[in-house]
Amino acid sequence: MKQIILLTLAIFISFVSFSQNNNSNPSSLSNSFISEKQNTPTLKIYPNPCKNEKVTIDFNRHQISEIQLTNITGKQVLRKKFTFAENKKQLQLNDIPNGMYLLKVKSTDNKIVVKKFIVSKE
Repeated sequence: MKQIILLTLAIFISFVSFSQNNNSNPSSLSNSFISEKQNTPTLKIYPNPCKNEKVTIDFNRHQISEIQLTNITGKQVLRKKFTFAENKKQLQLNDIPNGMYLLKVKSTDNKIVVKKFIVSKE
């Protein structure tokens, strides 16, 4: 009987210790996620939806080296590589039809951000 009580007590202590260790892990995971989120490059696309022929792309603190525009079927409709990198570029969308697109921006330091973009010309 003493062995069962000791075994039960040992299991209980192990469980309490395990629970306390796991309670601290989610906060450390959460903190690491927050710091990763803060390091994510910020990409601004405006106006979105684009109602005229021009769109401005602002890649906060990163120099834009390439921009790709892909339609919802996966077909690449625009690709521009820039020899002179800037953190803000303006694109002409003369031949781009109305629709939903994925805008992929690559920086000179190989940061890539993809955002949804809508063209809705009058």
